[in-house]
Amino acid sequence: MSFPSKRQFLAQKTLNQPHPKAASSSASETENTHPNDVSTLTKPSIAKPKKPALSLKAQLLDKDVIIANLEGTISQLSADLTQLQDDNDRLSRDNQALQEQKRTLTVKNQCMNSLKRKAEDDTAKKRKRIKRLERERDVKEEKNMVVLSSLEDNLYDKSAHISHLERDLASAIARIHSQDHNIASLRASLRERQDILTAIRKQLYAALKKIQRHKDSLKTIRDAYNALRVWNAMTNGQYTAVARELARALTYAGCAAEKIEYAVQACAKAFGIKIRRRFMSARTVARAIDEGGKYGDLQLAREIMDEPGFVESSDGTTLHGVTIESRHVTLLAPSYAPGTDDNDQSTWTHQTRFVEVAPALDHTAERQFEGTKAAAARVADTYSRSPLAAQERRVMDKNDYFRKKLGENKDHAADGKKEFRISEAHKKDIIIGDLGRAAMAEADVDTAHILLTVLSITDDDLRTAGKVSEAELAALSSQARSDLVEQVLECKLGEEKFEAMTEDEQSNLCTHFFGGCCCHKDLNVVEYGYKSVQRTWSTYGLEPPVLLANKANAATISAIEDPDSTALKNAVESSSSGGIKLLQLIGALLRHKDRQRGYQDRTTMFLREMKLELYDLDKPTKFPDVSNTRYGCYTYAAAEVVTFHGLIQTLIQEICDGKTKSGQENHIEQNVLKGLNCAATMTELVALALYGASVSWPYMATVRSTKANPINLLDLTDIHRKLPKFCTHIAANPQTLLNPNTPLNELTIDGAPFRDPLLLESIRQLLPDLKSPFLLISRMFTGAETGWIIFTPEFHIGGTINRLTPEQRRILFVLSTNDCSEGMLGTHTVHMRYHPNSTTHSFSNQTRTERNNTEAFIKKCCDPAVEKFVMREVRKDGTRQLRAQFRREWLARQREKAEKALKRRAKTAAWKTAAAFRLATTILEFDLDKIHSMNSKTLKDQLQFYKDVLKDEILVAKKWKDMVKVEVRRNLVLEARERELARRELGDSQMDTTVGTRLGTANDDGEWEDTDSED
Repeated sequence: MSFPSKRQFLAQKTLNQPHPKAASSSASETENTHPNDVSTLTKPSIAKPKKPALSLKAQLLDKDVIIANLEGTISQLSADLTQLQDDNDRLSRDNQALQEQKRTLTVKNQCMNSLKRKAEDDTAKKRKRIKRLERERDVKEEKNMVVLSSLEDNLYDKSAHISHLERDLASAIARIHSQDHNIASLRASLRERQDILTAIRKQLYAALKKIQRHKDSLKTIRDAYNALRVWNAMTNGQYTAVARELARALTYAGCAAEKIEYAVQACAKAFGIKIRRRFMSARTVARAIDEGGKYGDLQLAREIMDEPGFVESSDGTTLHGVTIESRHVTLLAPSYAPGTDDNDQSTWTHQTRFVEVAPALDHTAERQFEGTKAAAARVADTYSRSPLAAQERRVMDKNDYFRKKLGENKDHAADGKKEFRISEAHKKDIIIGDLGRAAMAEADVDTAHILLTVLSITDDDLRTAGKVSEAELAALSSQARSDLVEQVLECKLGEEKFEAMTEDEQSNLCTHFFGGCCCHKDLNVVEYGYKSVQRTWSTYGLEPPVLLANKANAATISAIEDPDSTALKNAVESSSSGGIKLLQLIGALLRHKDRQRGYQDRTTMFLREMKLELYDLDKPTKFPDVSNTRYGCYTYAAAEVVTFHGLIQTLIQEICDGKTKSGQENHIEQNVLKGLNCAATMTELVALALYGASVSWPYMATVRSTKANPINLLDLTDIHRKLPKFCTHIAANPQTLLNPNTPLNELTIDGAPFRDPLLLESIRQLLPDLKSPFLLISRMFTGAETGWIIFTPEFHIGGTINRLTPEQRRILFVLSTNDCSEGMLGTHTVHMRYHPNSTTHSFSNQTRTERNNTEAFIKKCCDPAVEKFVMREVRKDGTRQLRAQFRREWLARQREKAEKALKRRAKTAAWKTAAAFRLATTILEFDLDKIHSMNSKTLKDQLQFYKDVLKDEILVAKKWKDMVKVEVRRNLVLEARERELARRELGDSQMDTTVGTRLGTANDDGEWEDTDSED
């Protein structure tokens, strides 16, 4: 029998169900039935009146209704079908679960049947054994019956004997009972004594064990005490690594080398320790410090070789007439922490490593570059000869330092930029040489091309490459000449390969980025801004700030009444005025760099008490250190003076009132009070203070970093591009700085409130008394805008940073400031002040070990072989007498400079004599045609006469470098001619010269001297 399918079943079910609209009326069914439908023929016909035939439109409407009904039916059927399919899926899943249970039960049933069969087999075996045992039991019972009968007979015989024995037993039992009582009492006594004895034995055993443990502990403590009580700092005649590390640690803590033995002995005595033999002498301590520096060289070489690139920072200064240079490198370096995998570069961080502080013969760019080369060669040579290089199976070439150097961080100075260009060219030469050697090693290089290149090498190429003269080249040996030819060949082949590269490949290969110190950018920009402020007075014809002359010049100015006096003019020209001059005077008065001069602590106490009383400010009140020109010191000092100028005046008045002799202000106090009461000077200070609060201070807070969190200069592009625009906006709208409704993003460069909350209110109170304040503020920011454009070329659109490739950006890390080198020079100066017998070499070794985490490197990476190598190298360095060698070179350099100066002075004297002769024989020409026909030399003679003899006020202020071109000289001569003719027409001339008159004759000597003295 075949069952209908699921689809047929659903269709049949649907057909059997009445349509929801079918039961509404039989008339509608009849109406909706088609006349040709077969099903209608089978039904009995009912006589009904015929309806009129429907129109075609009505029939279509009826069919649309039918279709809509069928679509509804289909939708219902589809929903039912979906439900049935879901039910079917659920039943299928249930069926699968039941099938799985059935299979599990089948397996279990099979296991049960197996166990049942096994149990039946065991039962059969046990039944057979039971039957066998029953048969054995019956046999033994028969045997036992025979034995039992014989025993019964024997028992009867013995019964009589037993009765007799029972009587004896009763009497014995009575005696036994009495004895048992005695035994029980004795046993109880014995048990008590045994318990007491057991307890005593346990206590004795515990005491013996305790005594043994105490003996062992005492022995261990005695051994440890004996080991600690006597410390041997030497092994096999040399001090141990621990002793050397201790000496270096005490030195870092500030202990002098000659006092370290005393410090160690004192500590040992306090700790109850005896030191076998004496501890290190000062000389040995110095060697231990130098050994730390030598370890630092190994560490630095290893880190440079492991790093894809680093950035060098350097700076120089003069100490006691000798140039001192400081060098650092910034690179990715491991931490050398215990338990850290130093080969995992993900644990490395950017760190600044100290290289050296070294003396130099001078601070020229060439000498700086030679110093860097010497340091790189020293580090490479030390590492390459060390056992550490043998263990790691590599060496460091002296040029690896420059191959890995990706840039430099310096101040904005001409010598630094020149040294950068020299270093850049040197790196490119090294890269080209490497490419040439690689090209010669390649198998596909045409030998004929190499031979042709060799043949094309000329003597000029050899002289240029070897930097030798023609005579020196001719004197070279064949081997030296061959080496020179090979060097030139490598350069030529390398240049060909380098030129074949793309621009990006060349840039990546020769990456050398210059990053200027952001602190020096701000320092120079403040100078540009203030110079713009100073030019404002003459540009707009305003009354300049009051003159703050020194004591001698002030006496000259007050004593001479003639305004045309030369002495008066010299005194005025050598005196200065303005806000910076006033701040210098106040700094010398309130915080002099010499602690024995000025008001010093008296200022601090007075200002602190007055600020606390008047403004509720409880913070350090030292005046900014303008005497030492710290970063931002003049803007901070300007803000201090603008805010608390009244307190400074009060302080000076109180100090003057307390003077026991005169009770009057001295000259510097008079100048300070004069400047504080000058409206123009205070206006300059307001402009300086507002620039500092708005730009300089927030900028410095943004760019300065800490040792733990350094800032990459490449990440500061946005703020450096914003600075000129911000300064331009403030220059155009200076009133916004004093407007309380100004948004913070237009008030300061970082969008934060002013760091000095009292500054704005103090300026608003001073505003009515100031002279053109908004003009000077505008000029300050205009000059600052020019400065920022000049000192931030690397950040401009299309500048150096924009041209960096992604690979260069990934590996470049340039410190935002040069504080490390600047600060190290200051640290060295302080060190030499308190350790006058120290050297830059020992200072560098000590600082390198202390600041570069070298002790951790020694413990983790150096073994006894390296330790012995370092000790030998330090002793070799001691015999080289590097300090004496430098002294000899420095003295020779000074003699050379003195000889050059003598020759230069002699040449200058001869030139002045010749110039004086030319000047004495010069005819002051007023004929325009002759002036227009003069050449450059003749025009210069005319200008010299106007400048040096007639003291023309315009030409005196000009420099000869600005008067080089012929047309410039001719125009200046024509202008001077007009001024001289006008002066003569007014009768102001002090010289009795006429056109065509020659000066310098014997009869005119007195007149020349009189004229010169009057001018």
